[in-house]
Amino acid sequence: MRAPGKAPTVVAPSRAGSLDLVGGELAWDFTNTSSARGSPAHQEHLRDFDTLMQWVEHARVMPPSDCAHIRAALSHHPRRARRVFDRAIELRELIWMIGTALAEQRPLPARLLDLLSAAHAENLRHAEMRMRLGSYIFVFDPRRDILAAILGPITLSALTLLMEKDLLRTRRCAGQECGWLFFDTTKNNRRRWCEMRVCGNRAKVRAIRERQRGRMG
Repeated sequence: MRAPGKAPTVVAPSRAGSLDLVGGELAWDFTNTSSARGSPAHQEHLRDFDTLMQWVEHARVMPPSDCAHIRAALSHHPRRARRVFDRAIELRELIWMIGTALAEQRPLPARLLDLLSAAHAENLRHAEMRMRLGSYIFVFDPRRDILAAILGPITLSALTLLMEKDLLRTRRCAGQECGWLFFDTTKNNRRRWCEMRVCGNRAKVRAIRERQRGRMG
């Protein structure tokens, strides 16, 4: 029963299956399934196992046939599906803490790196190496292990980024209600926004309005 005079809380629908994939790395796109953390504008797009799988298919973490296999395998096992979802959120927040530290150019706590390494090692136990386009890659088959099939490519993306990429190019969007992580590929390494047409334009409009208010005041 709602308190008298209190408006009902309106929850925006999840956009897990349609979010812009602008992180430049699978690991960063995964963290970007949550926006504006810690603010009244916070939006959580991964809300349950179904929305997790919507994003997995949208981000092409695995082929659609593998996504269909996972959905079918867990369709009558809600508790197992919930455990998969909970583990996915734990990994997402771990990678977000790592990415935020990189964006703020803070030293990475060894504890976070150890947790990521342990997660990757666990996923690799269920991976196979197969030849693709002249080189070997890790393949995570959901028929061997569902959790590893979902999280394995993400932990691999995060570790590859840490070991092979210029860490100073990890950025956090300056948008007031965003905070998304992205890998800056611009020549001058000065990209500020996850997307100029979204957060960049919002900032411009906000600045114009503030100048107008200043002149009127």
